[in-house]
Amino acid sequence: MKLPSLLRALAALLVLAVSFSCVDPQGAGSTTGTALYAFDASTSTVMVWNDLETLYDATTTPAPDRTLTSSLLSKVTSLAWGGMCLDSSRGVLYLVSNSGTIVRISEIRNQTGAIPSTDIASFSLASTGRLSNSTFGQVAVDSQTDTLYITENGDSGTQIWVVQGASTQAQDATISLQALQASGDTGGTGVAAGQGVVYGYFQDGNPVGMDSLTGPRLRQGTASAFSSSAVILGSSTGLAKYGSLALDTADNDLFVACDNTDAGTSGAPVLVFQTGQFGMAYNQAPNTTVGTAADEPDLRVIAHPGTKDWLVGLRGEGSTGYPTLILWKSPLGGTAAKQVTVSPSTTVFLGVALDGNAA
Repeated sequence: MKLPSLLRALAALLVLAVSFSCVDPQGAGSTTGTALYAFDASTSTVMVWNDLETLYDATTTPAPDRTLTSSLLSKVTSLAWGGMCLDSSRGVLYLVSNSGTIVRISEIRNQTGAIPSTDIASFSLASTGRLSNSTFGQVAVDSQTDTLYITENGDSGTQIWVVQGASTQAQDATISLQALQASGDTGGTGVAAGQGVVYGYFQDGNPVGMDSLTGPRLRQGTASAFSSSAVILGSSTGLAKYGSLALDTADNDLFVACDNTDAGTSGAPVLVFQTGQFGMAYNQAPNTTVGTAADEPDLRVIAHPGTKDWLVGLRGEGSTGYPTLILWKSPLGGTAAKQVTVSPSTTVFLGVALDGNAA
């Protein structure tokens, strides 16, 4: 092994060892005090269940504890797949449309019914710098740095928009392009962020490493750039055609949803990699998996509260969403997913966010 590769591997092993020594055992986190937010595209409203534990344990699906409305929410009726995230430190909810309009709701834990105009704002991504015939996808927010990340895909490639100071952007502001790009990657469908680190999922791209590995890949980096060496790809990874990401910052786990219906593959719908695996060998198997393909064949979006032990998913095929929530309580503990269908049947969920600081 060449010296740079050896040094990189040794450094990654040290990071991995430290990460294991500093966190609780996997799956041992609390599940209390977690709220669920879901955007219903059919009515342009935000449905809120204040206690995910109560929703999970119910024999019949309870109505939302709160339903949030505003005329500004009509600007994100065409929500991007996974275009919803929550800054639990500031109590701010973000929604992003597939055309690049952003709606921000402040004081989210105190909202009920009509949102006061002082607590909601809309702004947009600039037209300059966009990709040809593009659409926006999954979004993520890093509470530590107040940075919003938004995936974009078009005929001319893929990129991730970086919106710094997201909680202070003014009404009707236009956000100039600051792109977090991985040179040569294509089909970026997933993004997750936390504690100053950002993760991206890409469907393909230029060959990587001495073995010229190609295909779906995960990347790790910062708001300024992805690391050229912190890449996971290859035949051992289990990565499929489409990927959505969710980050457990307490246990340093990166969850990867693989939409097996769209991908035409089989296997577990959720792969789990330890964040310390980045920077080691490129072609790595996931640390573990969650669920079975038979139970969740069309998983499209996932969300994690960051510090609480829940994982929530949404079903989807192509551009079609459903009124179904997929709930995993202590997902790494091996519990089966519970599917919850919300009334009315015309409800369409394209985005979901969890608040681990709800109580």
